[in-house]
Order: sequence, then C-alpha cells, then structure tokens
Amino acid sequence: MKRLLFLSLAFALAFLFVACDSGNTGDFKITLKLPVDDGVCQDYDEDENSEEGDFTYCINKDDQVLLSIYSKSEIKDDYVYADRKLIRVTNNVGGKEEFIRSLKKGTYYRFFVEVTNKNEKLKLTGGIDGVYYDDKNNYDVDIFLAAVGDFVRVVSDRQRYDENSLESYFNEDGSKGSAAVALKDGRIYMAGGYGFEDDAVMQKASLFNMKEISRKDVKNLPAKLYDHVAALLDDGTETGKVIVGLGMTEEDELNDSVWAYDPKGDKYDLISLGAPAMTKAKAITIDGSVYIVGGCTASGASKAVYKISANESGVYAEKFADLNTGRCNHAVADVSDVKIDENGVKTVTPRLMVIGGSTNYKPEGKETPVLGENFAEIVTKGASKPLNVADRNGVDDSNLKGTGLISPAAVSVVMDDKEENETVVAVLGGYLRDGDDDDASWVTNPSLFVFSEKGEDALVYDANSTPNECSRPSAALLGSEDKSVLKYVAVNCGTKEIDRTSRYASDQVVFVLQVKRVKDSDLGMEVFSSSVKDTLMDENRDKESDAVLVDGPVASDGLGQVFMLGGKYVYQVGSYAVP
Repeated sequence: MKRLLFLSLAFALAFLFVACDSGNTGDFKITLKLPVDDGVCQDYDEDENSEEGDFTYCINKDDQVLLSIYSKSEIKDDYVYADRKLIRVTNNVGGKEEFIRSLKKGTYYRFFVEVTNKNEKLKLTGGIDGVYYDDKNNYDVDIFLAAVGDFVRVVSDRQRYDENSLESYFNEDGSKGSAAVALKDGRIYMAGGYGFEDDAVMQKASLFNMKEISRKDVKNLPAKLYDHVAALLDDGTETGKVIVGLGMTEEDELNDSVWAYDPKGDKYDLISLGAPAMTKAKAITIDGSVYIVGGCTASGASKAVYKISANESGVYAEKFADLNTGRCNHAVADVSDVKIDENGVKTVTPRLMVIGGSTNYKPEGKETPVLGENFAEIVTKGASKPLNVADRNGVDDSNLKGTGLISPAAVSVVMDDKEENETVVAVLGGYLRDGDDDDASWVTNPSLFVFSEKGEDALVYDANSTPNECSRPSAALLGSEDKSVLKYVAVNCGTKEIDRTSRYASDQVVFVLQVKRVKDSDLGMEVFSSSVKDTLMDENRDKESDAVLVDGPVASDGLGQVFMLGGKYVYQVGSYAVP
C-alpha cells in the first residue's frame, strides 16, 4: 500500500518566481494552507478504498492546482489577467517547482488558487489580493484554501488547529453587534461589539491579514460601540478608508459620531455628518461612496439617507435623500443602474432598495414594524418612492405589508445567464408579527424571498421555504463564474431566538444560499428559486467551538471570498471563481 502524507502538501506546494529585470533580487513563494481536517489527510491511503473520512479538504494524487495571476499598475485601475500556471499533483511534495517569470516592480498582484479533483470538479479555492511587488524583498505568502461554497475555520497550522486557528478578539462565549469590512488590499477590519463572557462593550479594532493568517490590533475606536455601522470608502488610496460610527455606547446611550479610519496612518478622523444619535442604521458601499440609511433614534427612527464620498480635498458628507418612512433594523440592497459605453467607461446611477425594519427603538420583539405601502422603497438622489409588493399571482400572499419583517438580510445578486443582466435581491431571515395588535406575537421568518423589479414602482417576489430560520442573519455574495446559472450567498444565520442573550454555539447555523432561475410548470413562467446548499461540515456548525456569532459580522473581499467574524474564530467561505 502506498501511503501519501498530504499533510506536508500544505507547506510544500510552493511556486518560486524569479524576477528577470536587471538588478531584481526578489523571490516569490506561495504556500497553500489547507483547512483543519482532524488528521484525515494524514491517514489517507489510496489503496484502502475506505468510505470513512471526508477527504474534501485534502489535496490528493491526481488533483490539479491552478494558479491564476492578475495585475495592475495603479490602485485606481482594475486588475487584468496576467498568467496561469497549472500544477498536477503527483506525489506528497505536491508539485513543488521553480519557474521564471518577470514580476514587475511597482505592480500590484492578485493570486487565485483553484484545486480540482481528477474529474475536474472544483473543490478548494483561495486567494490573496493587493500584493505589492518591489523587486527587493523575498516574499513568502500564505493562501488559505476553503472548501468551495462552504465555511471552514481559518488555521495557520493544521496539525495544531486548536492552538493556531485565526481568532478574533472575542472569547469562548461569543458576541453580538460587532462590524467588519474588507479593505481594498484584502485585509479585514473589525471593530466594536458586545462580548457575552465579559458582559462588556468592546472598543477594540483589529485587522486580519490573510497573507499571513494573522490578526493585528490597531488603534481603538474613539468610543466603545456595538450595533454600529462600518463600510468601505474608496478614496483612491491603496486600502481605502473605513466609515465607522453611530451605534450604542457602553452606557447604553446612542452615539451621533461617525469617523473615517485610515489604515495607513492608523487614525480616526471625525466626519461632520449632522445625523442625530442613533443605532441599528445600515451602511452600504456603492461605486466607492458610502450610504448610511435610517437608524433608531431616541424618539423613533430616522428617515435620512446620507452619502459619504472622497475627493482631493478629503472626506465629506451630504444628504442624499429622505425615506418616506423612518426605519431601523431594516435591510438595504444595491440595485443601481450600471451602464458601460462603447469605450468601456462605466457609469453608475445609485439606487438603493430598502426593505422592512421597525419604526422605533425598543427591545427585541417589542418594536413597531414598518407596514403598508412603504414596506419597501427605492431611494435615488433626492427622492424615495414606495414599491408595491406582490407574488407572481399579483397578491402579497406572505402578507409582508401586514406582518412586517425586522432584521432580515438582503443581498443583491446579478443574474448574468441571459443576454441582459438582471439584478435580484435575496432576502432571508428576520422576524415578523403574527396575530392582531392586541394579541400579537413574533415568529422567525420561515421563508427565503427573491425580489425582482416589475415595472418602475413594483416588486414581485418568489418565496421558498428554508430549513434554517434566522432571527437576524448577516450575509454576503460569493464570487461566481461569469454567465453561471447558479449564484451563491454566504449566510451567518446566527440563532432562531429573537432576543440576543448569550447562547450555545449549537444554536448557530452557517450555510450557503443558492439562487437560480427555474421554470414553474403551474405558472407557466420562469421564477427565482432559492435554497440552502448541502454542507460539507457536520450540521453546518463548528462543533469544536463554544463561541456563537449572534448577528455577524460578515465581510466579502475583492476575490469574492467571504469571512465570518465575531465569535472566537474566523471562518472563510470559498468562492466559486475569481471575479
């Protein structure tokens, strides 16, 4: 019997780039890091034909490793394809080899790795963004691989995963109300939140560097915060800036301050937003600018939509529009109009879809939901209009306008499988009112909705049932191949419970949502179907961790990889293809 020690492959599969320009001295080594496997790969024997063990996270003989390379000269530019290298795995050293390539100095690189089995089925992916090459240093970069379309805990040493897992700043019991966002260089910024074990609001902020599989604590937030907003502002720099603020303070008081965090200078600059003190607002990035929508104030909920942008003079804020109904605990999705002319110049007209929420700041399960014609709105510059909501039969069979929907997650999904792209919005989770006002209770939303626009002032939805009810999920779009009929959304389901007290991690479910078109034979038309993809992990949970992420956060980087943070560990969801 031939026993293959594929554990060593995590460290031996390396590519050495030797720069060819005169005077170049930089060597470049990429080391692949495999997910935790509890020793399965070490014990794999190709002659045993055993059905025991899941070798999905192993790189086995006859697998193929494809390294895709993209580059750009300026931060403001888009990445362009540069080269690919295919490595066939033939033994336990996993295709370690050297080859010549001229990596140009002063150039930014993106690397994406795809591992396929002998049947060419994609099973592991990973990537690194924003690698700057200067021809002078010897580089050693880690690329953590994740199972495609499933979550795995990020580890630096799979042999000692219990000691070398990438951790957030929370402890065993987990957290709620933290916020995270990916920088332009691929690092993940995370700040604030409430820790269950310490029973305290956090002021810490950290950067997670996936090139080194490490966390670095950076300058604390100016105040201890949870239920605040965080979004990326593209100011033309290498990293961009993080817009962070609002939320609740340590004294359970509302915060009215918003800051721009500069990762390079490790400092916070106050922004003059002019917003009232509020929490549970939503922030979203569209075409490089940040939009802050609504929020719970002391007397109700804000109608304001603010836009934060950057120019040569710095960061500035302006009023973008007013909602018809003030709201918080709502969902926001990007449904902007995007046009590309014959010269390839892209023009984005911002449009925001706002769905559900509550009209006042009260404890969970006691809020007043947004009902009636303003349940959903489309926001454009200086205006907001209500959208009629109906199913394919022209009625609101789920009665969303009558029950409301508080704390759902909404993700824009571009369906590009036909000649013209169509943006739909996947909405999941949240809780809704059940019963009359005098005897109403709250239940967790049992449906997955896909909303699509029907005319200028209407939404039509397709409703699907879900095996996992989520009271306040966080979600982000996974990268997928162009023209794919299937699109995927990574979801931190959190818990089914409406309140956010400390709970066991067994209450938490993490899954991938699949969105596609299907032909409905009864209706005689195409509709959108959404379903939960089967997981590779046992019951969609990390059974080795007692930490629970009640409500996120989730962050997606430029490679379409999604990271889930907030409990003790950091999890990665593998994308299906580099964007």
